[in-house]
Amino acid sequence: MKLWIHACLAVALAACGHHSNPGTDPDAGGPGSPDATAGPGDPGGPPAGCDPNGPQCNNCIDDDGDGRIDGYDPECTGASDNDEASFATGIPGDNKDPVMQDCFFDGDSGAGNDGCNIHVCCLLGATSAAECPIGGTRYDPDSCPPPLGTHPLSAQCIATCGKLTPPGCDCFGCCTVCDPATDHCYDIAINPADSVGCGPTTLDDPSKCLRCTKTESCGAATCGGETCVLCPGQSPGDLPASCNGTPMCPVATDACSTSDSCGEGGYCSNGCCIAIIF
Repeated sequence: MKLWIHACLAVALAACGHHSNPGTDPDAGGPGSPDATAGPGDPGGPPAGCDPNGPQCNNCIDDDGDGRIDGYDPECTGASDNDEASFATGIPGDNKDPVMQDCFFDGDSGAGNDGCNIHVCCLLGATSAAECPIGGTRYDPDSCPPPLGTHPLSAQCIATCGKLTPPGCDCFGCCTVCDPATDHCYDIAINPADSVGCGPTTLDDPSKCLRCTKTESCGAATCGGETCVLCPGQSPGDLPASCNGTPMCPVATDACSTSDSCGEGGYCSNGCCIAIIF
């Protein structure tokens, strides 16, 4: 499962800062058991609208035992994600290419159905082929979207992938992921083909969780701090006092406490509705 997966305010390599409350409930139920005491929208409770027979990220169960269920688990990227314990999705053939990145959240590899296609080093911020650690011989920084390059993303990519992208992430899986245990947040390229060994226990290791710079033109990239938008791994208690404990959602995205409140074809991801892959 990809984390939400879904630097604070697009500053790469920087921690988002400290928040008042960790997001994990240490008393939450173990793997395979929803916490029946938690209310709707609580990261410890099963969200209404989930499917008990669905994929791990939409089956009403805390599959990995971290106290967070389905759309409130930072490793869940959408209703089709079938791996709640990692940033991989458990979808056969999904996000296998470490070099060319398409829409991270559409459940497959390849740009043919989404119009998204950039080199991974555009996300890693490499300014030359020599600085590119993955597929450098195929890298031309000018081919990246602005500000690094001069090739804007297509309207098809923005329209198709943007609606699938959870808060805190860009369309290519560069996500601000927060560690509930330490309250530190990091901009991470969550594609497991690139960030090999990246997971909840290695978020602070840039050799495993590669740091990235978000492509702000596609997705719901900004989160944390005064935006009042929850980053993956955060809970309402992590918001600053100025947010009054009320999470906000990116522009043109509806707030939710359950997937039911998103209507048909919607999935509640960390308090905001995103589209379901069909």
